[in-house]
Amino acid sequence: MTHDHDHDPASTSLLERQRAHLFFTWSAQRGAKGLEITDAAGARFEVAGKGWVWDLESQVYNVNAGHKHPHIQQRMIAQIQALPACAPAAVLPIRAELGELLAQKTGMAKAFLTTGGSEAVENAIKLARLLTGRTKVITRRNSYHGATLAVLEVAGDMRKQPFTATMRPALHIEDPYPARQAAGEQPSDWLASAEAVIEREGGESIAAILLEGFTGTNGMQHPPADFWPGVRALCDRHGILLIDDEIFSGFGRTGRWFAREHWGVRPDLMTVGKGLSSGYAPLAGVLVSDALAARFDDEVLWCGLTHYAHPISCAAAVGSIEVLEREGLPQNAERVGQVFARRFDEFVERHAHVTGHRGLGLMRALELDRDASELSARAWSLGAYLPQRGPLAFVCPPLCLREHEAEAICELLDRALLELGD
Repeated sequence: MTHDHDHDPASTSLLERQRAHLFFTWSAQRGAKGLEITDAAGARFEVAGKGWVWDLESQVYNVNAGHKHPHIQQRMIAQIQALPACAPAAVLPIRAELGELLAQKTGMAKAFLTTGGSEAVENAIKLARLLTGRTKVITRRNSYHGATLAVLEVAGDMRKQPFTATMRPALHIEDPYPARQAAGEQPSDWLASAEAVIEREGGESIAAILLEGFTGTNGMQHPPADFWPGVRALCDRHGILLIDDEIFSGFGRTGRWFAREHWGVRPDLMTVGKGLSSGYAPLAGVLVSDALAARFDDEVLWCGLTHYAHPISCAAAVGSIEVLEREGLPQNAERVGQVFARRFDEFVERHAHVTGHRGLGLMRALELDRDASELSARAWSLGAYLPQRGPLAFVCPPLCLREHEAEAICELLDRALLELGD
């Protein structure tokens, strides 16, 4: 017996076969489409029927070390051969090695490892509530911290809208852009809003302020200069924990190991993911400062996951961190990012519909006076995968991209902008 939904693999496209039995994310399923990626290397990937294209999204803004790096592959293969699966409490060399690397790179004491960024942020919130005995979490209005219900509830992203009827009202710092900078005794508008929220809610009720190190596809807004230091001071004054979300911006993406380094502020907790393993295996986590981690020496840590610190994911993360370090990829991201900054300045002068650009390192956005979907389509036809959202087109390639390759990409984007017309 056959059914309408049964498919003959020999006569059905790969897209149709996959769509028949697997959901596509953030999509109505009937019209959902995906690229058939057949190979990848460095800062490019190959698509069936098209060929090689520049990966300006790093897949999901996570392939920081570049595609198919042999060292990361070798690390993973070695762990698969040694021990591919084990319980969360097992003691393994690869887990100890990753813990040591994370402490070295972040300056934090201990990590709680998860499979994805949403889980990392959710566990950071759990930790903040356990540590403070308080419940409230403050975020920026234009923030995204993950897709679980608890994380969507506290953040400002529009993807929470289908669920807001059952959510508690969020506590948001208003963050208009461009921000009004501090002037004399007057703080910036972002910091003034943070002060107002704390005064209104009562500092003694707030567990944490959760901020992205540098905001991703919700705008890549540069914070005013007083914002990060000012929020740190507010947290110290009221006993509030500062959580730095570096899931998107961490592991070299902004030209520093972590974006908060641009502002010289130390958090109490930080979340990492994406570039932690360069996307080679699912892994994210919460890093906790020494003083806070010590609380759980004798208190129960009420957090746990089946795939906690999965050994293959740990191997991918160790390999990725080693590549980032040995090849100087955070420093390379800073250098190559300056190529894009210079060329994007030229775009603003040359193309009337380019209204500006923003970003750090290889985490950048072009802003148009119109929806950027047509620019994305033209870039695709010329050989680049250019993600976009509204008027912003995002340029976030793997950190292994070289300066001459950035110039070639800019030539491609310049041509796409010329085809766009005025």
